Amino acid sequence: MDVSEVVSSTAAMTDLHLDVYDTREGPWTPEHGDIEIPQDWEFLPTGDAFVTRTVKAAGRYWLSWQPRARHRPHRRLLGLWAPAEVIRAAEERAKDTAEKRAAARTVNARSRARREERYEEQLREAVLAFLDFAPEHAELAGQIARETAVHAAVVGSGRVGRTQLLTLEEKARLAARAHIRHRHTRYEDELSDVPFESWGEDELYREIKGAAHAAVDDFLDNHRQSGSLQGDS
Repeated sequence: MDVSEVVSSTAAMTDLHLDVYDTREGPWTPEHGDIEIPQDWEFLPTGDAFVTRTVKAAGRYWLSWQPRARHRPHRRLLGLWAPAEVIRAAEERAKDTAEKRAAARTVNARSRARREERYEEQLREAVLAFLDFAPEHAELAGQIARETAVHAAVVGSGRVGRTQLLTLEEKARLAARAHIRHRHTRYEDELSDVPFESWGEDELYREIKGAAHAAVDDFLDNHRQSGSLQGDS
């Protein structure tokens, strides 16, 4: 294939969204093998999400990847190749809108913070309702509810308070029981007493977990109002 054929072939692929790998022999794609980067294209490294999104929205780009290796089991995104004029325009737009976007991020951050505060308060109230402690244990109930809500509602934690699969009441019940198990039973001590060589024995863990569940039930029964039925077993 002569130079003109290479140029023609490359031009025909500029409208495709290719995965281009940065190899020792040069750019390579799984679909087309070795490939030439168009002369009027430039490389945009990862890092500026706004510029990257703007360039992608223009429609013509190739993703640039670092291939897997013996010491690196996963490929790594390096950036993208796109027309130089599109990248320049995106960078100019980023400069022109920087102040506005910063203000929007501040507003959004405050809005998220307010939502999280409201949710944490809702979870705290739901935990209090689940506990239903007698008046003489109101202070302890408040402490458990506060600590449970703060712990379970951490964004990105993967804890029960963040799941969308359960109702607020179910999340409050599970989170409160977990908090009591860890803070008000011997569960942690029992786990720490397990010899290292016994770790991984499912039957032993189930025995400790079962005893902790029973201890949580006893703790709740001893602090709840007389005759209170929560159906949390």
